[in-house]
Amino acid sequence: MNYNLEGLSKEEGRSYIHEKLKGAGCNQTVFHEAAVEAILNAADGTPRIINKLCSASLLIGDSSKSEIITADIAMQAINDCELG
Repeated sequence: MNYNLEGLSKEEGRSYIHEKLKGAGCNQTVFHEAAVEAILNAADGTPRIINKLCSASLLIGDSSKSEIITADIAMQAINDCELG
């Protein structure tokens, strides 16, 4: 038996990120909209990759003491994940 599951749309991806943060008890803005856009473009709708890129972005943001995850931080996470 084979299944072909489509990836999440960008709107579903935004909701997915928001709900994951909400489930972790976060009620504030963590990701700048441009960062979310970069992550969703790189993940191409795959939830596992969205998780990976968000986690990597949060680690980089924390290590640089950033108040919010910017597009630059997200791009660094994307590049690091693609290389690693």
